[in-house]
Amino acid sequence: MYRSVRLPALACAIVALTGNPTFAQPSFVAFETGPVRPLAMEGGILAAVNIPDNTLETFNVVANGMTRRNSIPVGLEPCAVAIRPGSNQAWVVNHLSDSVSIVDMATGTVTRTLLVGDEPRDIVVTDPDGAGPLGDRVFITTAHRGQHRSDPSISGVPGAGDPQLTTPSVPRADVWVFDADSPGPGVGGTPLKIVELFGDTPRALTVSADGTSVYAAIFHSGNLTAVVNEGMVCDNFGGSQCNGDG
Repeated sequence: MYRSVRLPALACAIVALTGNPTFAQPSFVAFETGPVRPLAMEGGILAAVNIPDNTLETFNVVANGMTRRNSIPVGLEPCAVAIRPGSNQAWVVNHLSDSVSIVDMATGTVTRTLLVGDEPRDIVVTDPDGAGPLGDRVFITTAHRGQHRSDPSISGVPGAGDPQLTTPSVPRADVWVFDADSPGPGVGGTPLKIVELFGDTPRALTVSADGTSVYAAIFHSGNLTAVVNEGMVCDNFGGSQCNGDG
């Protein structure tokens, strides 16, 4: 009786192990952030964000091409980089980490990490000599949310605090402004100001030629339009068939 029970069980186990076909593993798909400002160059050094590898790649640009310098780990999904003119300092926007890595390209190391709002996308540096009206400032676009926005360490910063996500008519786009020479104490730094913009999902930035203004492009813009039901719009904008308010 013992043998008659054990042998069929062993045979079933062998069939179970050998009877299933082997399937190839699916290809790896990287869902990465779209680049916004992926390249920057200054003084013969080219910096490029490597989004899926979470690094900043730097190269020396020479007469016959490029030579590799460093591959520098930064935050998650870096999508934009700006180099402060006249320096070896690169500022890298990490879209998924909600942070900015300040990189010393001479040593290939991150010297400082700044915490900003949710999903930062672009960055510009104004007036590297500090002589212009804006001074030596760094501007970063973010969404109007994020845990650092309401952190007590920046409670005194204009524009910081509760994002009021469920309150109507509250701006949904932010631009964080830092002093490039003194980004503030603490682990995440301290911005000079958080500028609120009417719109949603801010993206690209640029500086005016005279250095007096910074322009921000809104990806999902609150552009004073509204969605209305078709029945509210009268044919030829008049007539008795209109069921709106007249």
